[in-house]
Amino acid sequence: MKNKHQKKQSNTVKQKAMIDSLIFQTNWGIKKLYKNPSDLISTLVKVELNYIIELNLFEDLLLLKKFIENVKSVFGIEPIAEYGDFYRSLVALALGIGKVNDIEKVGIPITWHELLEKKILSIYYPTDVRNSIVDYAKHNGYNVSTYLGKPIIKLSRIFVLLDRTK
Repeated sequence: MKNKHQKKQSNTVKQKAMIDSLIFQTNWGIKKLYKNPSDLISTLVKVELNYIIELNLFEDLLLLKKFIENVKSVFGIEPIAEYGDFYRSLVALALGIGKVNDIEKVGIPITWHELLEKKILSIYYPTDVRNSIVDYAKHNGYNVSTYLGKPIIKLSRIFVLLDRTK
């Protein structure tokens, strides 16, 4: 009985730490994107973070952020701006998962309910390095599979399609 309680308590502490990390990293990223974020931006970010936490997507986003940072450090490349499913999310932009060319022209954010319904979300990389990135993911512990012949990374709640530009 005691072991079950300790395991549950340990999982709760880990989840709380991940949520705190996501909130901190998002707020840090927003301050880097917007020198002085407006009240509207701050409110939109808080609401989006609440949805992400409610939908239990915080672990997936942290893993995806880590993957993108690792790809950037190894290959010196980031996802292509304004392609894929993450560039309309302020949280994803703050975490570096999504990219835009002009942060001041960010449109109405997409809801995470819509993204979660899609189940397979895409990130685009240049054609010439996409296969190397897929190989990197396979060799570094990411659960890589294919969907309709295209590589995906399986996370706990979402799948991320590693697509390439045409």
